[in-house]
Amino acid sequence: MALFRFCCLIKKTELRNIVKLKNKPKILIICNYYLPGFEGGGSLRTVVNMVERLHDKFDFRIITRDHDGDHIQYKNVKINQWNTLTNCQVLYLSQDKVQISKLRQLISEVKPNSIYINSVFATLSIYVLLLRKFGMLPGLKIILAPEGEISEGALKLKAGKKKVFLKTAKLLGLHKNLIWKTTSEYEKSEAELIKGKGGTLFIAPNLTARTLLPEYRQQLKPVKSVGSAKMIFLSRFVPKKNFNWLFQILDDITGDLRIDIYGNLEDKSYWSETEREVDKLPPNVTVNYCGSIPHEQVTRTIFNYHFFLLPTLGENFGHVFVEALAAGCPLIISDRTPWRELDEKMIGWDMSLENSKIWIENINKCLSLDDKTYSNLSGNARNFAVEWLSDAQLEESTLRVLNESL
Repeated sequence: MALFRFCCLIKKTELRNIVKLKNKPKILIICNYYLPGFEGGGSLRTVVNMVERLHDKFDFRIITRDHDGDHIQYKNVKINQWNTLTNCQVLYLSQDKVQISKLRQLISEVKPNSIYINSVFATLSIYVLLLRKFGMLPGLKIILAPEGEISEGALKLKAGKKKVFLKTAKLLGLHKNLIWKTTSEYEKSEAELIKGKGGTLFIAPNLTARTLLPEYRQQLKPVKSVGSAKMIFLSRFVPKKNFNWLFQILDDITGDLRIDIYGNLEDKSYWSETEREVDKLPPNVTVNYCGSIPHEQVTRTIFNYHFFLLPTLGENFGHVFVEALAAGCPLIISDRTPWRELDEKMIGWDMSLENSKIWIENINKCLSLDDKTYSNLSGNARNFAVEWLSDAQLEESTLRVLNESL
């Protein structure tokens, strides 16, 4: 009899779990890139981490393109069909299926509770907003995460096309009554300049993985010799990252500086310009391009360097900053990101791009550090990242945004 009651209890528990699963709100994410891709930058990682951390609360469906940043079609997924991945279902659209009519059909079939888009300028995002404009998505709320695309620095790149689009979008009212997911007060103020009437603006820092490099050991970091340093850049290599500017100011470096670049060379003409600047560098500054690496290798790769370097024109968040800090690499970055007052926190430097002198002074300071001083700085970076990752408010802020759309 006791065994019978136990079996009945198990059955009831299984039934409750099935009902709970079926009752989860369904959120349709429409984005350019998703796994198995890894070259899509921070916007891809935000979606991956959001699905990983919140799949127990939401039924995530994802419509994305069938390739990574290299535009080569994925080999191990079903194209134009639904694929069951860990924690979500994904449909990879071939280029000939990137059509507004196809997107309308898929949204109708999915029947989501809401839609999440993570680009202002991507074709798929624009299609979603056009469908809503013409009444083809009745009752569906839309979350728009700009992911740094509307920063001052980003808008200066291909400025003519972006200006025309934003003006047209305003005339059509494409951005009216949206739920905006911004990552900082600064990005919120940027969104206020282009948002239409109505809608809601939220600040919710992008979600990272719950842990990064759990096997970290400070004593295994590379030894720091006085007068030399290894620095790493790891991201999409595009004009927004502003490396040509950096290479133009390194004549006064007073030690042996090595800079290794990892990432997809999305803009080949910009890379050609960069190579010309690298050829002009003094012999004590060496620059190497090391190719792209899968995301699972990112923190382990950064761990092998002393500092992380990025003179960006603007970042709305910067997943790679958290990854670098978790790898014990202090940051040397511009002041156009949410990561500020790094010097006061003793985890790096955030500097104005209008003051090249301070960049040289701080890079030379890094070169002059001995191993003991560097280890203290590196340990500060790691400890800051561990504490930041454990903050429960990170998930809560994203949950508020998603729940607003239901």
